Amino acid sequence: MKLERTMAGLEARLRPTGAGRFGGAVFLALWLVFWAAGEAFALWILLWGGWALFTGQPPGPGRAPLETGPALATGVFLLAWLAFWSLGGFMAGYEFFRLIWSSDRILARSDGIELARRVAVFTARQWLPRDQLRRIYRLASSGSAVLAETAAGPVELTRNGTPAQQAGLVTVLVAELKLPPPDRLAPELPATWRVVAAPEGGEVLVRNPATRRTQARVAWLIALPLAWIALVVLREAWLQPNLGAVALMLAAVAGFAVWGATRLTSTRHEWRLEHGRVVQQRRTGARVRERFTGTALRLTETTDSDGDTCFKLELRDDTGRGRALESSMQDPAEPRRLGGWLAWRAAVAFDDQATPEIKARRDAELAAWRAANSRLVQEWFTGLFRRR
Repeated sequence: MKLERTMAGLEARLRPTGAGRFGGAVFLALWLVFWAAGEAFALWILLWGGWALFTGQPPGPGRAPLETGPALATGVFLLAWLAFWSLGGFMAGYEFFRLIWSSDRILARSDGIELARRVAVFTARQWLPRDQLRRIYRLASSGSAVLAETAAGPVELTRNGTPAQQAGLVTVLVAELKLPPPDRLAPELPATWRVVAAPEGGEVLVRNPATRRTQARVAWLIALPLAWIALVVLREAWLQPNLGAVALMLAAVAGFAVWGATRLTSTRHEWRLEHGRVVQQRRTGARVRERFTGTALRLTETTDSDGDTCFKLELRDDTGRGRALESSMQDPAEPRRLGGWLAWRAAVAFDDQATPEIKARRDAELAAWRAANSRLVQEWFTGLFRRR
């Protein structure tokens, strides 16, 4: 890490470090070769098949013209597959260049942080105002990264540098920006949630309505073309019974897509805040149905077989049953922030079981349990050989 005091402020530059990154880069390079071959093949099939369907010409010498129903079904599948395949290739290419050709420039000024992230020949800039910053912290479980928690949510500052350099960066940024300790910050609702007025009076907590509307528009953009293609194939199946199975599958997929888009448009989950309890309810049009009442909150941490850590905030009732409110991978900032705000607003208990102190205690207990079991196994084998 290169740290320099400039006329604009304190500037830090970090680049990728460690020889292990080249192993990941080689793997990604090989994967991108196969990705390019698959991308080119799928595009060729789509363009050639679309031209044959549009002109009515056979797709090749000695072949019959394409039938509308099967061709449309194949085209829909290839388009969906190509969308996910292209996204995966873009993400792999970005990570490849980040590992071998990237740098992060972090400029701490009196009024905020100016971030410039360069990957290959592309540079992305971002401005984080000082009044929007809540804290700067390092997250070791996320591939070792430095993040800034803002009013809009966590923002990654850098993944470059060694763990020691990242820890030093956190220290100098906090000192330069004069950020208050996290325990002195007032509870604040994450940007992904909103408090809105209920039609019958009062206020309810919901996920950001703007995000919900965007999801509904995207769902309808997918559902309506699928419904049209399903109708076309059903009409063809009326004349060609051999297309019946394909028509039924497309109709089922289109029906599910239309149902999902309708749910996103007309239904939402709400949390009604009362003193000492939080009531989950579902609103469909003008009808409201209560589904769960909780009197406490709990944030838990679990680790799967791949080593990925998941943090989950639950609303729990007096019998111990729970309903998930928020979850995130690797970083507990958003669930913890929502739990702290709900505990303050609704006056309910918040049991944070994902603090570093609790995690350290659990790790120590797990290490002690493993050592005790290892000692028991060793004593069992020693006794077995002595008897022999």
